[in-house]
Amino acid sequence: SDKAATAYEQAVKLNPKLAAVTTTLAQLNAGPLQNKEKALAYAKKARELAPTDPQVPGILGKVAYDSCNFTWSYSLLQESVRQRANDPSILHDLAWAAYSLGKVNEARDVMQKALANNPDPTQAADAKKFLALTALDENPKELMAAEIDLQKELKSNPEYVPALMAQAALATQRGQIKPATEMYNDILRRLPDFAPAQKRLATLYAQDASKVPGAYDLATKARKTLPDDPELSELLGQLSYDKKEYPRAIQLFQESARKRPLNANSLFYLGMSQLQASQKAEARGILNQALVAGLQEPLATEAKRALADLQRE
Repeated sequence: SDKAATAYEQAVKLNPKLAAVTTTLAQLNAGPLQNKEKALAYAKKARELAPTDPQVPGILGKVAYDSCNFTWSYSLLQESVRQRANDPSILHDLAWAAYSLGKVNEARDVMQKALANNPDPTQAADAKKFLALTALDENPKELMAAEIDLQKELKSNPEYVPALMAQAALATQRGQIKPATEMYNDILRRLPDFAPAQKRLATLYAQDASKVPGAYDLATKARKTLPDDPELSELLGQLSYDKKEYPRAIQLFQESARKRPLNANSLFYLGMSQLQASQKAEARGILNQALVAGLQEPLATEAKRALADLQRE
């Protein structure tokens, strides 16, 4: 690879317009040579030299992904799929680029399509594994049953993010907050825009008063990718209440309530936010709903005290 790269670089010096050679240099540096800076520089140059070549976006999308430029990778691979809609290799790469940006549902849909278009055996195996492990996010009750498979996967591939996400979720279920936190932070070091990990880590941080500002920042970032996630809206609503941003909290809880019923705690924070925003009639109704829904102590006592104060007014 070193010798090939040297020869190609000499060729490009003699003729800077060699698009195919520039593309190959991008691939060599992204792969065997592991030089991300050079890989991206050659990829951008190849893009300039061959803006209409239908092969180039798919190749460069993979280079950009290997160089951890996930946003550009996603854009290039989307373009490539528009030109070659049923190419399983490009669909496979697009699914991973989408996943790396936290677009999990889209990634699963694209990976299903890749699998339906007869990929090579290696990509088919990876697609099946990806779909099986990402499905655990939607079926947390199956995490314990999948534990042996998770451990095998992480032993052979410690950086496989779908397995890390499932393992962190399992640790959280067991109350192992510190290892779960470490795993989510490790994922975010590699995938800084991975909204599912941002959301899960924000949920853990929200349980520690000293980490509430960090929880708020993470939840706000996650919301850019997950604007319709009701669980995230409720978490951000509670964090907004803690920051005394009562109108914002009301908006978030009401937004979530349009998608699914609020639990007792969320009803409490919504009612208390309405009380602080002088929406007293609404607050009375919502706080009563929270108590009926089984609000636990110490929030139940606080709700009863607020309702008693309202009754005296």
